[in-house]
Amino acid sequence: MAINIDWHSHHTAPEVSDRIKDLTGKRPHIDALDSPDFSKRVREMDEAGVDLQLICQGAGVYADQMPPEQALEIVRMSNNVLAERLAGYKDRLMGVTALSLKNIAASVAEIERTAKQGFRAVLLYPHVDGKMLVDTPEMDPIFAKISELNLPIFLHGAGTAQDPSLARLEDGGAGVAYAVLSDGEVAECCLRMIASGLFDRYPNLKIVIRSSGGGIPLLLHRFFWKHKGPNGERRYSEIFLEHFLIDCASSDDRTLSFLIDKMGENNMVFGSDYCGGLDRLNRSFNAILAQPNPDHIKGFMEKNSRQLLHI
Repeated sequence: MAINIDWHSHHTAPEVSDRIKDLTGKRPHIDALDSPDFSKRVREMDEAGVDLQLICQGAGVYADQMPPEQALEIVRMSNNVLAERLAGYKDRLMGVTALSLKNIAASVAEIERTAKQGFRAVLLYPHVDGKMLVDTPEMDPIFAKISELNLPIFLHGAGTAQDPSLARLEDGGAGVAYAVLSDGEVAECCLRMIASGLFDRYPNLKIVIRSSGGGIPLLLHRFFWKHKGPNGERRYSEIFLEHFLIDCASSDDRTLSFLIDKMGENNMVFGSDYCGGLDRLNRSFNAILAQPNPDHIKGFMEKNSRQLLHI
C-alpha cells in the first residue's frame, strides 16, 4: 500500500508574523488551520491518511520584500522556529529551508546548516524586488550548494507583483497578482533556468513546482525552442520534463486527469497546500479519489517523492 508524501504545506509561525509586523507594520495572515502545536497537524495527517509532510514557511512570510538585514533575520528565525517544532516529529514531518536571495552567502550557509538539522528541500521564490535572479552568476553558489547536497527545490510564487498600476484595481490588484502574475513569474523562472544553461552546470537539480504547476502544463506544447547545450540541442520541453515536477494541490478531478496526461506519471507528486488556504487536509485527496484508479496514482506519486527525497 502506497504511503502518501505531501510536498506542499505551510506554517506561519506567530512569533515570525509578529516580528514582521514590528518591522513592516503589516502582519502576515495565519491560516485558520495553522497551529504552533504540531501534534494537531500530525493528528490531522493521521485522519487524512498522509504519512509524511514537507513544511515550508507561509506565503506571507516572504522575507525578501524587506531590506537585506531584516530579510536575513526573518529567514533565520523562520527556519529556527520550524526546526524546533519539527524536533519531536522527524518520522512524520520534514522541513523546507527558507532563503534570502538578498543574502546569497548567508543563504548558502543556511542551506548547509538546516540540512544538518534534517531539512530535506529548499524553498525558492522566482524573483527579488521584481527582478529575476535565477539566471545570473550571483545565484550559482546557492545552486552549487543545493546540487552538492542533492536536495530538491520547492518553487513557490510569492504574489508580490511590483507594477504600481495594480494600485488602481480593487484590493490593490491582489486578485490579479495571486491568480495570474505569480504563476507567470514561476513559468518565466523555469524557462530562464533552462535558457541560462543551469541544468548543464548542475544536471542533478530537481524542482517541484507548487499548485499543479500553475499555467505551465497548459503551455508545455509551446516549449519548442531548443537549448544549445554541450551535448547538442534539446527542446525546452524535454529539459523541463527531465528536471521539473508539479504537485497536485488545487486540482479538481478533471484538472488532475489532464495534468497526468500532460506531465506524465514521472513528473507528479502529491501536494495539499495545507495551511495555505485550501481547507482541511483530507479534502486534498478528493481529485485523486475521483480518478478510475486512485491507488495507481498514489503509487507513482509515492515513487517520485521517494526518489526526490532519497528515502
